[in-house]
Amino acid sequence: MTRPALQVLLAITLVVAANYYWSPRTSQTVDEETRERQRALPKTYIEQTRAWSFDETGALTDILEAEKIEQFGRGNVSMLTMPKFYAHSRDDKTWSAVAERGRFEDHSERLLLRRNVVLTHDQTGTSMTTQAMDIELDDKTAIANKRVTITQGENRTTADGMVARLQEETITLKPNVESTYVQQP
Repeated sequence: MTRPALQVLLAITLVVAANYYWSPRTSQTVDEETRERQRALPKTYIEQTRAWSFDETGALTDILEAEKIEQFGRGNVSMLTMPKFYAHSRDDKTWSAVAERGRFEDHSERLLLRRNVVLTHDQTGTSMTTQAMDIELDDKTAIANKRVTITQGENRTTADGMVARLQEETITLKPNVESTYVQQP
């Protein structure tokens, strides 16, 4: 055999032997800190997503959008970045909600919106601004337990919180209500 052929044969033999004997494995016993970090990681990442919900008759009830969703197995919770929520009713009345952060709890059907939350009645243009709002998706109720500012045109009302029933289009304000109304010319 020629010298180059022997070198190639020797190289192939070394590679085969190295693959046969080299078996890198991770440790079977993971320490508790590593196990906790693994549990804290999301199971699923979704970017630029939109989900539609329909009632039993096939009518659209709501839409949920987000720039990013991280779904966690623990508690069946999804963390949302820049969520947008749209609630629809049979009489074509809609509400829109946006926030910087959010959390969707699947077991309780609650959407928790945080940081710069704005809920808007799309037909009237009335907007409610707060730092935290919970939306009960089953009965379409938005609840704010932090200071809320309601704006319609130049009229402005503030309160220590509110409950908005989206289907009935009613808003109940919590204590310490202050209003400024601008008379129309």
